[in-house]
Parts: sequence; structure tokens; C-alpha cells
Amino acid sequence: MGSPENGSKKMWDELVRMVNDQFDTPQFRRLLSISFSRERAQQYSIQMAYYVKNRRDCWGYVQGAAPLDVKRLIWNHEQDELIGNKSEGKDDHITLAVKEGAVLGLGAEAFDTTPVLDGGMTCFYSWLHIAQRPWLEAIASSAILEMRNSSELIQEGSLSKRIGEIVARDLGIPLKKQINNAEHVVMDVEHAHMLYQVAQKHATTEAARKAILRGAKESLMIDRVYRGHLAEMLETLP
Repeated sequence: MGSPENGSKKMWDELVRMVNDQFDTPQFRRLLSISFSRERAQQYSIQMAYYVKNRRDCWGYVQGAAPLDVKRLIWNHEQDELIGNKSEGKDDHITLAVKEGAVLGLGAEAFDTTPVLDGGMTCFYSWLHIAQRPWLEAIASSAILEMRNSSELIQEGSLSKRIGEIVARDLGIPLKKQINNAEHVVMDVEHAHMLYQVAQKHATTEAARKAILRGAKESLMIDRVYRGHLAEMLETLP
């Protein structure tokens, strides 16, 4: 019988494979093949702000059900997202989204008045459902999205990095001026390893590791559907 440490490493390797394979799915290939006009970039930015808000809701549910040591890990993560780091001059991630919108020519009011996509809302409710499942499944469902956005783990670059490169290519706005994308390229490298820290201590049985894989797999399924809806929206815009 293998040791818990070997089991956690095997599980981690499977999670890394899963997030890399995500980029080879039809929905991700479709999204990443689209050219970005300014209007497309603006609408993508607004919808991603709704996505960020949903992440905050989901992590709140995950934190509520998690053991105390895991609550601390999550809170350290969420401080960056919810509050930022004022001593380092870093804004919370909703503020970053609005500031990035300004670079694209959007006023702050656009983030309040533009409706969320119907398909996006459906996916948000689905993520909220998993966030209220048993806590190992729940934390995996949120943490796997951090892994999927880590340029350290994704062989050809995270989603934020790839979208940022498309915007730079099509609109001439360098990644460093895409405030929100640039921040996620950096921060999600650090955040991506949270799940491995949790697994080393708490996923010591095969049942626990299967719970993590189940939550991650179902979250990535929702993620594919969501990216497909975003691609469909962008294709309708000039």
C-alpha cells in the first residue's frame, strides 16, 4: 500500500494534467482563437468582473466549512482578492477590473449596468453549488481554477497570460498596462499551490483524494461551459 505522501503526489500530478488538458478542449480553443476588437475586450472585461465576484462568493462558502488551518490559508488568499495590499499599493481585484476597463475605454458604471451573460449566471450558480458540497470537494472546485491560471503549472501560459497576449497583439495594449490580467499572472502562481498544501495534511486517504479529484473535475467541466459562453458572446460582437 502506498504512503499518503505518494498518494498526494500522484493526485497532484493528475490535477496538473487536468488543468493543462483544459486548454486543448473545444471551448478553450474557440475562446483563444478569437481576435479582440476594443468592444470585444471591453465586454470580456465586464463579464470577467462578474466571474471574480462569483469567486469571492464561492471561496466564502469553502472557508466556512473548512477546518481552522485551512480557513487561515483561504483568508490569506482572499485578502489579496477582497482587500488588496494597501502598504504595497495593490488594489482589490474588483477595483483592478474597473481600472483595466478604463484602459480599454470603459467607465466604471459599465460594470454595474451591463447584464451578466445568461450562460454565465448559470455557471455561477453551478460553482456555488459545488462550493457548498463536503469541504474537500468544495476547496478543490475553487482551487483548481487557481491552478488553471498559473503560468508555472500551465505549459504554454495561464489563461490570463494568453488573453493578455491576445489583447496586446490585437489592440497594442501591453500586458503591464492590463492591470487585472497582469496581477493574476503573478498572484495565481502563488495561489495555485494552496490545494497541495491542504492535500498533504488532509487528503491522507484514498477517499479524500477521490473527493478532491471529483470537485476539481466538476469545476473544470463548468469552466469549459463558461468559456464557451464567453466565446459565443465575443463572436457576436464586431
